Amino acid sequence: MIRFGLCPPDKGGGAKRRGVSVFARKTRRSILALLLLPTIALAQSFPSKPVKIVVPYPPGGGNDIMARFIQPKLAEQWGQPVVVENKPGAAGNLGAGEVARAPADGYTLLMATSTIAMTPGLGQKVSYDLEKDLAAVAMVGATAMVIAVHPAVEAKTLPQLIELAKREPGKLAYSTCGTASPMHLAGELLKLTAQIDIVHVPYKGCAPALADVMGGQVPIAFNTISNAAPQEKAGKVRILALASAKRSAEFPNLPTAAEQGLKGYEADIWFGLFAPAATPRAVIGQINQAVNRALADPELQQRLRSQYYDPRPASAEEFAAFVKSEIAKWGRTIREANIKAD
Repeated sequence: MIRFGLCPPDKGGGAKRRGVSVFARKTRRSILALLLLPTIALAQSFPSKPVKIVVPYPPGGGNDIMARFIQPKLAEQWGQPVVVENKPGAAGNLGAGEVARAPADGYTLLMATSTIAMTPGLGQKVSYDLEKDLAAVAMVGATAMVIAVHPAVEAKTLPQLIELAKREPGKLAYSTCGTASPMHLAGELLKLTAQIDIVHVPYKGCAPALADVMGGQVPIAFNTISNAAPQEKAGKVRILALASAKRSAEFPNLPTAAEQGLKGYEADIWFGLFAPAATPRAVIGQINQAVNRALADPELQQRLRSQYYDPRPASAEEFAAFVKSEIAKWGRTIREANIKAD
């Protein structure tokens, strides 16, 4: 007969069994503590040697600027050298792969840009898996893309441009810095969001792409605010909207696309630090806190904004969630627009 809810007679063995159970729990806790000792020690002593930030592009680009802006602030906090190493090649994937394979101790970091979240959707062959091999550490900053037109275009606002495109489907063209570039994807996202038909004209670089809009060869430009803002001041282009979640601190009068009725449209070029996926969470937390302290410095904020970058402090968890959402958004855009990398 089975007795539910009743305990069998102890017969003197219960205390012994309870003793074994307590001993087993204590043993497990002791083993767990021993296993965690190296991680705890690493976090407490970090950093005890120079830290390297790999920039997967040549000197002078946005990644390089961001890395070198935060470099002295991190070195000052840590009392250790912070070295910026440019590792260009394979559209940024060479340096990213190197960091993914580096020791997971926090001493090798990657300064990545938003293109890293576009790579999975483009189906490019790379030596790493963003979601499995790299961990998001800290958001550093972002620069806005803009939607601009030649002054002769009759549209004075983004809704007017959308209306013009709907009246003349397939007749308006937009220039970008290249096929599968962030500007190209921003253009295709606008097409999908606003349900318009405009033609993509890719260029080998952002400067020639904007030059042809200024010259009247192409009516619309998707370009960076740093390239377009001086040309608007000179009257050579008209910026209709920021492809950003919020207005720029340097250009507070420029409205965002969302403010003009295009809800959910966001296409920032962002920059952030990544580490090998197995890096201890405590170390990632320490790096994240150091970056956020650096971004709170008024001098650094001014330097960033003078180059058209906005500081974007966030926790490691917030940054990781943001990167995941970016992978999903651009993957969906790439599939629906049938974009293929060159």
